[in-house]
Amino acid sequence: MPHSRVEKVQAFKAEEEEKLERQFLKGVKDEEVGVYCDLFSAKSNVEGQDGGVVTALLQKGFREGLFDVAIVVRRIQDYNAEAIVVEKPEDASSATGTTYLKVNMTKKFRELINQGKKRIAIVCTPCEAKAARKIQQIIGKDCEITVIGLFCFEAFNHSKLRVAVKKHLGVDLEKIGKTQVKNGKFVAWANGQEFSCNVKDFDGACEVACRFCDDFTSRLADISVGSVGSKQGYSTVIIRSPTGERLVKNNDFIKDNTDKQEIVRLSKFKRKRAKKNYLEL
Repeated sequence: MPHSRVEKVQAFKAEEEEKLERQFLKGVKDEEVGVYCDLFSAKSNVEGQDGGVVTALLQKGFREGLFDVAIVVRRIQDYNAEAIVVEKPEDASSATGTTYLKVNMTKKFRELINQGKKRIAIVCTPCEAKAARKIQQIIGKDCEITVIGLFCFEAFNHSKLRVAVKKHLGVDLEKIGKTQVKNGKFVAWANGQEFSCNVKDFDGACEVACRFCDDFTSRLADISVGSVGSKQGYSTVIIRSPTGERLVKNNDFIKDNTDKQEIVRLSKFKRKRAKKNYLEL
């Protein structure tokens, strides 16, 4: 793709993102982190990955009537995942843990809006967060939407991930329980043992579309959550809107310092990778 065409594509995407930011977000615009009004590290008293922050946010939202339904990802058999709808705070814990697989969340989102649901939360990756905002603009204008975005560098193709896990970890993907990507490592637990390798070893298992995505921190979410920038057992929380502020307010989080530079480093790396891959088309 010629440089001029890449520049036009990037300019269009930037303009589109700015319109969504102005419509839904509030705060200071940071070139790498996006629009935000607060950034901190936290853990909750809810059991879950990286301090159970997302589960705690969902439970609070249900209890305080900020939303009536939430779309989350649930782990299913053979290290697969699916989008499900939960309607009670106690059901939010069914979505704990991470599978790092691409799951279509916006299909459920459209279905709920078409069913007449007005107050909806969605927990999703950056690409799904942007899609949710565009749907909100077009068919969900009278809805109260809460977007909880997850940090995401890339998602894996299930079939390719199975091959990569067997090759680099020596274990069957279907036997893996918990997984985590942190500090450049892909870590998995299976049969009571911990296995790890460099996440770069899994480059070939990455979904193709992810190579052209330049959003690491879910810049269009109301609140973004991820492990990068926080110590073990904590999550980095980025509040981006009044909706995000309401969701965090009076939440009994234990807070700590955040390494913003680590977030910026990965954000820059992902943006550069996306630009490079566009140029190579």
